[in-house]
Amino acid sequence: MKPGKQPIKPSTPGESSSSARDNGPPPGYMTVGSGSTPEAAARLISMLDQDSGYGGSMANGESGRWHGGIGEDRPSAPPAPIPGSSTPSAEQDRQRSHVLQLRYNQNKNALSRAIHGAIDLLKGFQQENLKWPAHYPTVPADSKQNAHIRSQSRPGLAHTQSAMGEFQPSRSPERPRAPRRAGTSLGSDFEPESSAAAEREQKPEPRLITPQLAHDFSVLKLELRMGGRGQADLVHSLEKGSIASLLDGQIQQSVRHLYAIKERIEDTSSKVLVTGDLNAGKSTFCNALLRRKVLPEDQQPCTSIFCEVLDFRENGGVEEVHAVPLGSVYNRNDESTYTVFSLNDLEKIVIDNEHFSQCKVYIHDIRSVDESLLNNGVVDIALIDAPGLNSDSVKTTAVFARQEEIDVVVFVVSAANHFTESAKNFIFTAAREKAYIFMVVNGLDVIRDQQRCKEMILKQVHGLSPATFKESSELVHFVSSNAIPMAGSPGGDGDDDPSDKGKGKDPEKERDFGDLEVSLRRFVLEKRARSKLAPAKTYLLNVLGDVHSLATVNRDMADQELERVKKEMDALEPEFEESKKSKIETGEAVDRLVEDTTSDVYGHTRDTLNECISKVGEQDLGIEYPGLLSAYQYAEDIRDSMLHEITESVRLCEEHARTQAAQGYNGIKNLGILHLGNMHADVMFRPERMFRKSAHALARQVDIDIELWDFFDVASLWERQEKVAGTGMAMTVAGVVGGRLVGGVGWVDGVLGAAKIVGSNNIRRLIIPGIIAGVAIGISYVLSSVPKSLPHRLSAKLSQQLAAIDYTHSNALRISSEIRRALKGPAKDVQIGLQRNVEKLQLKKEETSKLKAEATDARKYFGNLFRTSNELRQNVQRIDLEAAPPAAISAGL
Repeated sequence: MKPGKQPIKPSTPGESSSSARDNGPPPGYMTVGSGSTPEAAARLISMLDQDSGYGGSMANGESGRWHGGIGEDRPSAPPAPIPGSSTPSAEQDRQRSHVLQLRYNQNKNALSRAIHGAIDLLKGFQQENLKWPAHYPTVPADSKQNAHIRSQSRPGLAHTQSAMGEFQPSRSPERPRAPRRAGTSLGSDFEPESSAAAEREQKPEPRLITPQLAHDFSVLKLELRMGGRGQADLVHSLEKGSIASLLDGQIQQSVRHLYAIKERIEDTSSKVLVTGDLNAGKSTFCNALLRRKVLPEDQQPCTSIFCEVLDFRENGGVEEVHAVPLGSVYNRNDESTYTVFSLNDLEKIVIDNEHFSQCKVYIHDIRSVDESLLNNGVVDIALIDAPGLNSDSVKTTAVFARQEEIDVVVFVVSAANHFTESAKNFIFTAAREKAYIFMVVNGLDVIRDQQRCKEMILKQVHGLSPATFKESSELVHFVSSNAIPMAGSPGGDGDDDPSDKGKGKDPEKERDFGDLEVSLRRFVLEKRARSKLAPAKTYLLNVLGDVHSLATVNRDMADQELERVKKEMDALEPEFEESKKSKIETGEAVDRLVEDTTSDVYGHTRDTLNECISKVGEQDLGIEYPGLLSAYQYAEDIRDSMLHEITESVRLCEEHARTQAAQGYNGIKNLGILHLGNMHADVMFRPERMFRKSAHALARQVDIDIELWDFFDVASLWERQEKVAGTGMAMTVAGVVGGRLVGGVGWVDGVLGAAKIVGSNNIRRLIIPGIIAGVAIGISYVLSSVPKSLPHRLSAKLSQQLAAIDYTHSNALRISSEIRRALKGPAKDVQIGLQRNVEKLQLKKEETSKLKAEATDARKYFGNLFRTSNELRQNVQRIDLEAAPPAAISAGL
């Protein structure tokens, strides 16, 4: 198409947009084609007295010709210039458009840099969250404050309002004050408040984590819902790791959203999403905008997939439908990614959500560029008709996700149903980045009390989106889309649709819809700084505000944690040293107790057995001598009794050892309780289980043979005489010696005297009988002394044989070893308990040191995050999207 010309008509300052529309087309030259260059756009804007679709970035977001009531003094347009000549006004507009274009590019680049900075902050925060789980404000607000918050704003969102001018609601004086949101309009963000509101407002608390802080989060707010429990209660009931995990998910989602926003502001085209509740008339509204019945309409829900309406010039000038199958990524140059249908098949496609995810509808809008939204000559526009929000959860979730890639949201509300719960949730989500939402209240013609309906809906808008309500004259429209005449159905023969009969006969409804179209064009085209860049700024302010709040909380929490850890370390260090000292001293005391008990038992056993073995022959064994004929049996009985006595002595030594072991165990137990307390493992000690090995094990190794000489113990007799003599000698050495000498001389004299008397012959005859008598007397004496000599003889042999097998040492070692083994268990338990106590304190010390290092790093990190996020947020706030052009340019230099 070739560029056409239109006559220039003068305009007066303060002329409204409706009067400008009624007075004829706007002045200037307009280039129509498939796309535009900045130069062509500047030419179009200069001739339309606008600024390449950036009129919204001028003072108050409006320009003189097209926005009524702006209050800006502008000279009337001069008469039409002579062809081929240049006027100062045209040069001024051209320069102004270039300045605004430059300002737009600067703001876009500044926002791109801020987005990258915010992404870096969030990714760094995410990494820190893995090392040191971030704290989330979990102090619940009291009931009065909660009621006040609920009466003032929607729960969970608190933004910063930066829209221009003061706002005083006139429709509902009693309407509660709106929550503060992050907007992009120029001007003061102060909003007057009543004295009653000032009294109700809670004074700032000196502590950091206030009850209100949990409600101030917008983007990084943890959305938790469970029964009737409140948000703060649920967050407060979660563990620290769970909160950190949920926060990590929110950060990832925010990073993805920031990437989507950056891609969106870099895109020169604009996407307009038309959404709303089920049967709100979204498709009817889209058809009314297009002045053509393109999308199917029905009393029942008929749109199940996204329908994106585009200008047919983007499809090579061909009107058709591209249906994108599920799981495919649309690429117009790749026909394998979509299926081509005619416009007549659109009604079947939009209800087939089992095979298609979306469809691209390319149509030809025959209206002029100053009336058409698609064919506007400035930017490429995509009009997206979305499924109803409350149709089902899958479709509703898809609409929520799709709004992230949308520049402008047109929310269609049914005048009969107002805002449903799903509509409020969607607006809450969209308001995280879009402070301004274009509201269309459809179906007003069926409402009897229309004024009451308008007041009720505006009151809801005030609570849902205060920035939108503040400019409700531009952003909130009450229309009846079904009263707008339009062309026939796609592919029809041009005849009027029967359903269109009667349309176009109500000028007031058409005028209302015409005002809506003008406002929508102004919002999408002229105020592109607001519709294109403002959502990015709003979202950045919200996410940076959340990061700043979290950094503030975690910085102070890190300080508190560091102080706590330092105190814990100061208390833990002496306890650890005392534990190590106690381990050494108690271990030595336990070992010494075991060794002393073992040594005492060994010495006692050795002494007792040695004494028993040495005196067993002198003891009365209680066995009577039966006579010479049973002497051998008597000897065996004597031997067995001696062995029994020795074995009984061993048993007594074992009993003594059990007693000593019990005493040793009690001593070890007392040491364990003293140093370990309840940590001491109280194991039951059973002394009766000791010495299970038979006490006769060594005694059975003794084998004493009874010999004949065992019955005759001459040596013992001699020893007894010597003992008697020795006893006599003990009296006086002199007396004994003298007596022996005297006695010896007398005995010799008697023998010699007797021999003289008897004679030598008689003596010879008496020698043999005498010898026999002596022998008989000796044998009788020896046999009579068997009961006395046999025990001594057997005792000597037994002692000799026991000494050969080291019986005393073996038993003493066996009993003492058993004592050592019995006491080693409790002693080892005490030592292990002491070692575990030291290891536990050491591990606790290491963990505390690690916590101290982590808290130090966290304090440093969150301090830097606090400063960086605040600086970045201030930089974003300084990005003025609605600044007026410089005065020099406005004055024509």
